This record gives sequence, C-alpha cells and structure tokens, in this order.
Amino acid sequence: MNLFERILNAIFSIVIMAFGLWLLGYAIPFWIIDWDFRLFPLEIGVFRFFGFVPIILGIVTMMGFIWGWILSAAGSPLPLDMPKELIVRGSYRFVRNPMYVCYLLILLGEIFLFKSSALLLYLLALFLLLHAFVVFVEEPMLKHKFGESYEQYCKSVPRWIPRLKPFRQNEAL
Repeated sequence: MNLFERILNAIFSIVIMAFGLWLLGYAIPFWIIDWDFRLFPLEIGVFRFFGFVPIILGIVTMMGFIWGWILSAAGSPLPLDMPKELIVRGSYRFVRNPMYVCYLLILLGEIFLFKSSALLLYLLALFLLLHAFVVFVEEPMLKHKFGESYEQYCKSVPRWIPRLKPFRQNEAL
C-alpha cells in the first residue's frame, strides 16, 4: 500500500469511527435523554459521577484503536473493506471487538452520569444488535477469510469482556 492509499485509509477509518462514536455515543443518547422519560428510577446519588470513568476509558481506548488502524494500514474497520491479514495487535490482543466495546463503555458511563433508565434499555438493545451482527455476519466472514488462525484467535480472545493478559499469535491453546 503506497503512502497516498495509507493516508486515504487513515482518513476513512477516522471518519467512520468518529461518525459511529458521534451517532451511537452522543446523538442517539442525547435524543433519548431529551425525551425526558423515566421508565424506572436510577437513584445512584453522587455515584453518578463514576460514569466519567467508563466514558474516559472508552474514549481513550477508541483513540488507541484508531491509531492502531492507521499504523496497520490494513483496510478499514468496516466488513466491506476487510483487512488483508488477521489483526491481533493493539486492543485486539485483549478483546475481539474493541470498537464496539468502546461504544458500549461510553454509553454505560452516560447511563450513570445522566441516571437514565431509557439509556440502559438503549444499551441493551444496541448490545443485542451488535452481538447478532458480530455472530452472524462478521465472525463467519472472518472465519471464511482467515480460517484456522482466526479460530485459534477466537478460542484465546474473548468477544466482549477483555482479557487481562495480552494475546500473542504463537500462544499455545
């Protein structure tokens, strides 16, 4: 991949992830909050400010994820432009779906911060949609493309909850 293609790929990846972060983590949640309805009370008092922890963690991890995509020049994070090689660097050493986990972390923080039961339902619905997409679309495509190496990776790295020790490609099962 030449320098021009790498720059275009980096810009495309940043735009896609920034749009996803804006839509899933800002626009939709604030649209839901503007409805101003409480399905059930989330009375957590001052603990609501602990919501900043997953928000900051999600944003920082997302920035690292974006930087990893830029450095790898391996396509974009969209299934339409799958990488040429199996990526097991950066945040992919800890969890198979770091971008989605970042979105969900940010949303979890917003649930606490705004004490919103409606956002909690949105988080659950979004998680179910992402899970179905990952299980029925992304993973079969990646298994078909990368075969045994992807299956070994799946056995070693969790789909949603990050492992504590980073995965290494030559890791024995």
